[in-house]
Amino acid sequence: MRDATIAFAGMLQASELVRQIATSGNCSQQAAAASIASIFSTSPDSTEAVYGGLGGVRMGLRVMVEMFSARNSQENLQSLNYALGLAKLGVQIQRDRQRQADLGREIELIEPAWKNSEEDLDPSILAQLAEAYQRHISTMDFRLSVNGKPEYLKQDDKVAFIRALLLAGIRSAFLWRQMGGRQWRLVFQRRKMLTQAENLLTA
Repeated sequence: MRDATIAFAGMLQASELVRQIATSGNCSQQAAAASIASIFSTSPDSTEAVYGGLGGVRMGLRVMVEMFSARNSQENLQSLNYALGLAKLGVQIQRDRQRQADLGREIELIEPAWKNSEEDLDPSILAQLAEAYQRHISTMDFRLSVNGKPEYLKQDDKVAFIRALLLAGIRSAFLWRQMGGRQWRLVFQRRKMLTQAENLLTA
């Protein structure tokens, strides 16, 4: 339950960052850097290590606590909808072995540039991740639709950032399923997940 809660927080965090960029043009750079880094974390020692520690998923845990403790807002519901969409994409990709392998190979090709970059959120790396998302995920039957202000959704750099974060969300969706995460648990075990998230925030 602890590991599944962390992974779901990762999905919520990526979703919340996407919502922030699409509606305001900006987002938390620290949280975004942790989410993007998770894409390249393929053999971590622990679930939280995927995000560089619990601090790397703090935003997602906060959103989860607000959402599951009935302090819901329109913003949280939108982030949840994106997260559920990411979960659906994650399942479909895992069933398509060829697509999953091709996506994995492309991420491996981007990784050296990410490691050598002096910027946590290097625009060229974000653009490459966005292209990987477009090539391997935007071509699927189910497509995740992002709502926001046209002035931001028409800017190439903002769109690339959003796609890179959606890729990070799918990384968390893979992890969530590996840890036993299923959509029905969000309904029937939300109180347990809320307790876990609250404990993780004070850890």
